[in-house]
Amino acid sequence: MKKDEQVSAMVERLRQLRAADTGERIRDRTLRWIEDPLVPKTTTGKLRLNPILLLLAMLGVMGMATFLFFSLVAP
Repeated sequence: MKKDEQVSAMVERLRQLRAADTGERIRDRTLRWIEDPLVPKTTTGKLRLNPILLLLAMLGVMGMATFLFFSLVAP
């Protein structure tokens, strides 16, 4: 396969991929990213968050609170 043939084949594949795009919204993609991979919904249909993301968020909040405490309150 020559270089021009490879480029045209790649362009055609990209066009097909673009045409097959479902137009998914950013909100739907973000919800799928933060939901729990094992059990994404509760029995009532509500979103269940990923426990790893919750742990990271809690560690971030604790780190920020510790930083603020030692920089503002403690001499």
